[in-house]
Amino acid sequence: MTPVVLVTGPRLSGVDGVVAALRQRLPAAVVTADRTELGRRAPDAVLAVVSAAAPMTRSDWASVEVVVGRTELVIGVVSKVDAHRRWREVMAANRASLASWDARYRSTPWVGVAAAPGLGAVLVDDLVELLVERLGRTSLPANATRRATVRPDPAEVRRVLQRRRLRLLRVVRDRSAAWRADARATAAELGSGAVADFEAMVATAALEFHTWVLEEVDREITAAAIEVGAAAPQPGVPTAGPPDTSRTATSSRRLEGRLAAVLGVGFGLGVALASSRLLAGMLPGWSAGGWAAGTAAGLALVVWVVRARGLLHERAALDRWVVEVAATLRWHGEATVAERLLAAESRWAAQARAAPRNGVSADRRLTRNGVTDQYEWC
Repeated sequence: MTPVVLVTGPRLSGVDGVVAALRQRLPAAVVTADRTELGRRAPDAVLAVVSAAAPMTRSDWASVEVVVGRTELVIGVVSKVDAHRRWREVMAANRASLASWDARYRSTPWVGVAAAPGLGAVLVDDLVELLVERLGRTSLPANATRRATVRPDPAEVRRVLQRRRLRLLRVVRDRSAAWRADARATAAELGSGAVADFEAMVATAALEFHTWVLEEVDREITAAAIEVGAAAPQPGVPTAGPPDTSRTATSSRRLEGRLAAVLGVGFGLGVALASSRLLAGMLPGWSAGGWAAGTAAGLALVVWVVRARGLLHERAALDRWVVEVAATLRWHGEATVAERLLAAESRWAAQARAAPRNGVSADRRLTRNGVTDQYEWC
């Protein structure tokens, strides 16, 4: 008997796109969003489609419960994953909310799809494979899922990943350079006693840079998977932690402090003598007051010279440290890009070797244009 799949969901959730994609991928099944087309027959599977823009609400699921009926196979589908970077978090929230609303759906599987992407290929492989597995392969012809087992072309995979790698390296270098310029400008205007706050700011920026690199790489790998028709990357890929940006202890400044003190005393003594003589000449009867005022001015100048020299030294040390941190962040970002893209290529190569070769054309050879395209900056 021909399996029947009913697709339902709230308005603007992407139901029509899922129906169109599944009809193309599963021509042996009846895929519809109109329950009246089924007559009295209950659907074999119900796909509850919700958007990845925001977590599902109770009213959204209420519209699904109306059509579920006695159907045993219910699959949650998060659509528009190509347009929303945090769709995995939305899917996890939907799974938790559904389990809290109704314990019967605690084990409901959830899948992310891009049925009608604005850019790139359609991404419904995981949903097709799950439907085939749950409905049973006996009810679907062997060629019904021919596109779900397409072997990624290794040459195409290398070309696409090379372009993604060049783009990622460029944005990593641009961001690290922009951060370095901003941090150096901040260090140049740093006031006395603000060193600890500046070091904390640098540590926070390093953690944010690490998180940003991971998100950018995952987004590019997902886009590459859509482009080459490979399986989407699985979340939770192990990766190294954020780079160490701790500041090393500076060497002793005893000699430099003595030199600054000597210079300050020299300037202060000169100012004190000049001020006292000037006041004594202008006010002959106030010679003692002139000496006192000159001495106070000299001491103030000594303190200012010593503190200013220390502040300038601290700013120079922080400037050098910022340059080192920026270089570390750039190296860390480039290493993360290389490691994760290499892992994706290895995973897709293993999938290509494991996929059946029947009906699949041989891998095309690299042409001159293909080799040139590997080094194209976009």
